[in-house]
Amino acid sequence: MKKVSRPFFEMKVVKVKGKKKEYCPRCGSEIIMEKPVGNWFNGENLDAIKFPCFCSYIVVLTGEKRYGELNKGWDDLVYKNNYTISNIEKQTTDMSVLYVDTSLKKLMINLKIKIEHGKVIIFEEEKQE
Repeated sequence: MKKVSRPFFEMKVVKVKGKKKEYCPRCGSEIIMEKPVGNWFNGENLDAIKFPCFCSYIVVLTGEKRYGELNKGWDDLVYKNNYTISNIEKQTTDMSVLYVDTSLKKLMINLKIKIEHGKVIIFEEEKQE
């Protein structure tokens, strides 16, 4: 029986409709809702993000849009949390962490990060007896 080779990781971007903006029926201008309490940036409550999460970001040197995994860790040298982005578009034998910062908001501003929603499916081989 020939063993079928599977990729270690495969990514597919599925486009979905975003939230619809609401407009005032009388004047036609966009309705701006009051911001809820919290540490908000780019439509996300930074205090409520669960890690790891998926995101899109802009590569600093080229300006290309890419997809990655945003994760939170700990830096023993400065005794602070650090936030990392790993590219998930293609696999490499090199390091996958591309950007690191101790400030999530600063990282989101510099890379124009937008939190995306994703799903990971893991294929575990069954033991053959």
